[in-house]
Amino acid sequence: MIAVLCAMQEERDAFLKQMEDVEQAESETIYYHGRVLDNEYYVGKIAGKDVVLGRCGIGMIYATINTMLMIQKFDPELLINCGVAGSLSESVHVGDIVVADRTADWRMDVPGWDRSVFSDKFSFACDERVLALVANKKNVNVGAIVSANEFIMDEEQLRIIKGFFPEALAGEMEGAAVANTCYALGKKCSIIRSISDETLVHNNFEQFDFNLQDSCSKVAALCKEIIERY
Repeated sequence: MIAVLCAMQEERDAFLKQMEDVEQAESETIYYHGRVLDNEYYVGKIAGKDVVLGRCGIGMIYATINTMLMIQKFDPELLINCGVAGSLSESVHVGDIVVADRTADWRMDVPGWDRSVFSDKFSFACDERVLALVANKKNVNVGAIVSANEFIMDEEQLRIIKGFFPEALAGEMEGAAVANTCYALGKKCSIIRSISDETLVHNNFEQFDFNLQDSCSKVAALCKEIIERY
């Protein structure tokens, strides 16, 4: 079985359209910002393969909780965390997709630990088989994605990220937590993001909402193709 975990409803619903023979399965009750999280599991097929889809909510803590719960319940061969992100590279634009080869928590800083995307303390490698499937694919970039519990939108954030993580192609709020949890539990993972805004290049984080639906559709389509070929 392959598991797909999305943070937002829009991301989840875009991928749900790619699945066949879908049935809903119960999930644990998670309290989320004053309400119960809409985190039901959807079990179905893609190209005859068993797939389970879930939603974790926004942020590193909820990503960690729901990654662990999904692994415990379904024991997937691979867990894909797909969604949207902001570009951190002048060569990565709205409409492009970034498939992470490594992820890191850009806010984590411990004396004596290497604060870089290559750190063996809080940087995590992603599944090489997925990387091989997207190699040389048009509008798909392979590289580092960084995460923290912050929407990236100001110069100070960018100064820190580009100072310690110059290789980062995109930034978001869940991927490193998902990858860390998968690493801790001995599971393969892939972090895939469609670019919704270009804070670094054009300071256009305001375009996030405008581009959201289209970005979700693009990343869902690529995830479906990966699962078909995996």
